[in-house]
Amino acid sequence: MQIKQTKSFERELKKLAKKHFPITILKPCLKAIVEQDVIVLKRIKDHALRGQWHGYREFHPARYGNYGKNYDSWIVIYQLDHTELVLLLVATGSHDILNQ
Repeated sequence: MQIKQTKSFERELKKLAKKHFPITILKPCLKAIVEQDVIVLKRIKDHALRGQWHGYREFHPARYGNYGKNYDSWIVIYQLDHTELVLLLVATGSHDILNQ
């Protein structure tokens, strides 16, 4: 499966890296999504979104590494396209991005 990022995702990820977020834990989280590892998906609270974000999913990457409450609100929004086998990373940040 191919993993793509939107330009806005890349910018947001860069900002989080400058704030010392543990962005390296994204790799095992994305691997779990691609491989449908149910145990890890439950751990990172992967779930579908509703409303204006219908068709997208989100997960909490900091839950993978038990980084505590400081990073608990950090989410990654993505979309799966099974027809093209593409995992598109759309946004990352706090839950506030869902209200944009």
